[in-house]
Amino acid sequence: MSPADRPGHDAAGLVSQMRRLVQTAPAPTPLEDRDQLERSVSARIATLLMMVLVLVIFVTSAVPDVGPSLAKVLQAHL
Repeated sequence: MSPADRPGHDAAGLVSQMRRLVQTAPAPTPLEDRDQLERSVSARIATLLMMVLVLVIFVTSAVPDVGPSLAKVLQAHL
């Protein structure tokens, strides 16, 4: 049975169970949360910079190959 086909009372029981789980979960200490957030943001920035570096390397290595052939194609159509 998919979640959309559940009866109303079953969905209400699921919601109350989820609320109970959230309320009983231990809260992270602010210092650990801040450190984890800093590591996460740093990792995302590093990943983005690496992707930009790889993109620049591929684009600059493809330019010498694309430039002359593109010039030939344009010259043939003019």
